[in-house]
Amino acid sequence: MAPRIQTIPTRLPQTSSNRGRLITSTNNSHIKRWISLLDRKGIKKHGQCLVSGKKIVLETLTRHPTFCQELLYSPKTPDPPKLPRHVMAFELAEALFQKIDTVGTAFPLLICQTPKISSADLSAPPEGLEVLCPLGNPMNLGIVIRSCSAFGVQKLILLQEAANPFHPKAIRSSSGAVFNLLIEEGPEIQNLTDHELHRWVVSLDLKGRNLSTWEWPQHVRLLIGEEGLGLPDVTFPHTLMIPQTNTVDSLNAATAASIALFAYRRQFPLSE
Repeated sequence: MAPRIQTIPTRLPQTSSNRGRLITSTNNSHIKRWISLLDRKGIKKHGQCLVSGKKIVLETLTRHPTFCQELLYSPKTPDPPKLPRHVMAFELAEALFQKIDTVGTAFPLLICQTPKISSADLSAPPEGLEVLCPLGNPMNLGIVIRSCSAFGVQKLILLQEAANPFHPKAIRSSSGAVFNLLIEEGPEIQNLTDHELHRWVVSLDLKGRNLSTWEWPQHVRLLIGEEGLGLPDVTFPHTLMIPQTNTVDSLNAATAASIALFAYRRQFPLSE
């Protein structure tokens, strides 16, 4: 059954409950918690994340209401969105709202529970297309997450070097796709040297077989190199390179990953 929806008026009355309470102090425990969600430590500690941007907030409320917990808005908010009944609304003094709305969206902010991330079993064979990702830049990670969702990746496995996928920058650059994807946690990239772990891996590098002509196996794990560092000093069963001119040193890791995912789907198209 779909959750019941309520409409929030432009200004909520102050009550004895948390719903619609006006918050004006920087010492408020809620304010401290919400500000901490701007970095990975706070996200991990509270098991929550901050979603910003009108399109992403509205889509998350509609598509993933069970993850939604709180809505933050300011006195300048013209028309807060409809909410499931379990989501609590908080009005923040404008200065406090701006401390949390670091991107300056001026639209209500959504606080969501972070989905649980389990450990990946890399000793088991992959099922379809899986991606191993060590990207530490949250924006680049978000781009990869969005591409994984678009190209029907069965599983995204974040290596220990990776940024938190629920960092606000990752959520924004993924356009909220982080809530659509099965994400698991893997080892450090150096630990992929074990034959039992890397025998199903196809890696992307500046040297290797031509991606344009390679025949993909249907069940495979695609390994993206670290930004700047590339791949560890190990020989993987298959290494692919993306043909390019010599006008640039290399492609952005997120761009290269998207090209590789598209190449896989040319051979194994998504069902319409």
